[in-house]
Amino acid sequence: MRPLHATLGAAALAAGLLCGLLCGCADPGGLKVAGPAHTPTPTAGPVYVVEGPGRPPMRGPASLEIGGSVRLTDLRWRSWGGSTAEATGAVGGGWCKQACKDTPYKARVTLSGVVRKDRSAYYSRATVVAEELSPEQQRDLRDLWLFVPGR
Repeated sequence: MRPLHATLGAAALAAGLLCGLLCGCADPGGLKVAGPAHTPTPTAGPVYVVEGPGRPPMRGPASLEIGGSVRLTDLRWRSWGGSTAEATGAVGGGWCKQACKDTPYKARVTLSGVVRKDRSAYYSRATVVAEELSPEQQRDLRDLWLFVPGR
């Protein structure tokens, strides 16, 4: 019988100590949190651009097709991987009829709208500026949607 009393006594002592630790250290007014809340940081990783479904992700491509009709070529990237990517190159394609279908115009390209997915990210918007194009054609290139996988 003695071992049972010793076990019960040890259990009661342990429970009392645990209660004392948990309850005795708390402020009577409750738990107080000070300072700014922790802001989760987005997963760091490479930033890509994708031409469309089933196409591989690319980083700093020399050419890029947008929406099946806008073709960017001879791209030289000044920046890549940040909130924007900037390049110079040429724009052409079927969207501008004969005007630039065969002879592309000089262009400045800005990719933006980074969308994070797991351990990488994708640019979701493009702006193309080609000063030789008509104002209407320039408006057509002002805000282009890029394909983002899993969107």
